[in-house]
Amino acid sequence: MPPARALDLVLPPACAACGLPGEPLCRACREGLRPLPPPLCGACGHPAPLPVDRCPACRGGLAGARQAVLYAGPAPRLVGALKDGRRRALAPVLADVMAASLEPPPPGWVLVPVPLGDRRLARRGFNQSRLLAGALGRRWERPVLDALARTREEAPQRGAPAGARARQVAGAFALRPGVPAPPAACLVDDVHTTGATLAACARALRRGGTREVRAVAFARAVDPRRPDAAP
Repeated sequence: MPPARALDLVLPPACAACGLPGEPLCRACREGLRPLPPPLCGACGHPAPLPVDRCPACRGGLAGARQAVLYAGPAPRLVGALKDGRRRALAPVLADVMAASLEPPPPGWVLVPVPLGDRRLARRGFNQSRLLAGALGRRWERPVLDALARTREEAPQRGAPAGARARQVAGAFALRPGVPAPPAACLVDDVHTTGATLAACARALRRGGTREVRAVAFARAVDPRRPDAAP
């Protein structure tokens, strides 16, 4: 049994956000998840002072992006417990939150998880985006395709500014050898921060022949200092 899966059996059942014994996400913490404050950018889903078709947070390559909750309150602890705490059982719980608030892609689209590099995958034992995509695929009845691979492993991006993130991931993704590009793809990730990683993935898919790429994520990180961010 992989070490990451064994942890799911060893750890006592408790809420990943507050530690209350019981479900992986207790009722109070689930209710504490905050939706993104409207109005939202029509393209990338970032909060905006006024309804707009595109905003300064939009990134090239993506036809649209949506996120289930704000990366605040219990959300960072849940993502951290899934990724760093290796609590795989949280993936279907977060996928439930996503499926409850996000529209599924149209029939004929495939879900494509954002890939991890080989070293990070070996260290963590799983790709959290792949777990989310698999759980969403079952709920939305959409196929999941591991279409992308990382061509290089960049330094961790947490805390890096938007420009640095874009430079780090530029050209870092490509279609997997022998995997045909899907006609239409919806990328799946855990957190949408600057959108640089999702945009780089979208460009790799489009280079391979995918006509349209959208993205969904569990949470959206919003910098309240941005002039285009809603209060």
